[in-house]
Amino acid sequence: MAALLWNNVRILTRSAAQETFTQQAALSSRFFSSQACRLSEVSPIEAATTELAAGETDQAAEQEFTRQNPIVSQLVNTIMRDGKKARAQRLVSDALADIRVKTNTDPLLVLTEAIESASPMLKLTSAKKGSKVVHVPTALRERQRRRKAIVWILEGAAKRPEKTFEARLSGELLSVINGASSALTKKNSLHKMALANRANAQVSYNMR
Repeated sequence: MAALLWNNVRILTRSAAQETFTQQAALSSRFFSSQACRLSEVSPIEAATTELAAGETDQAAEQEFTRQNPIVSQLVNTIMRDGKKARAQRLVSDALADIRVKTNTDPLLVLTEAIESASPMLKLTSAKKGSKVVHVPTALRERQRRRKAIVWILEGAAKRPEKTFEARLSGELLSVINGASSALTKKNSLHKMALANRANAQVSYNMR
C-alpha cells in the first residue's frame, strides 16, 4: 500500500515538473520572440543611422581634402566676400558636386584642367620709354597665373544664364574644358598682345 502511494506521489511530482518546464519554455520563447521583434524594428533605424554617419564622415573627409588642395583653396579665397569663407567653401563644393553629376568624373581633375587651360603665361605692364608708354611682357608666377585664370572664369560665370552661382561656375568650368569660354579668348588675346610687344621685353642675359 505504501509503495502504491509512493508511486502516485512520484507520478504527480513528475507531471507537475513537466508542466512547470513547459510553462517556463513558453514564457522564454515568448520573451525571445518579443526581443527579436524589437530588434527587427530597431535594426533598420540603426542601419540608416550608421549609413548616415558613414556618409557624413566621407563628406567631411572630402571637404577636408578640398581645403588642403591649393587650387581649390585659391578659388575659395577668390570667391570669398566679407570674410565668409564657409559660404565660399560650400559654393565651391556644390559646384564640384554639380560637375560630378554632369560628367561622372572626378571634379577636382576637371577644375585643375580648366584652370590650367585658362592660365596665361605672361602679363603686360606699362613702362615709360622716353616720351612714349610701352607695354612690356612679364612672366607670371604659378600662383599669379592661376589667379588670373580664376578671375576670368568667374567673370565668364557671372554672365551665364543659370540661376544659381554653383550652376554658373560649374557650367563655365565645363565650357573651358570644351574650348567655348571667354576666359580662353582673353588668354589668347593677351598672348597675342605680348607677342606683338616682345621687343619691349626685359631679358636678363646674366647666366649665373
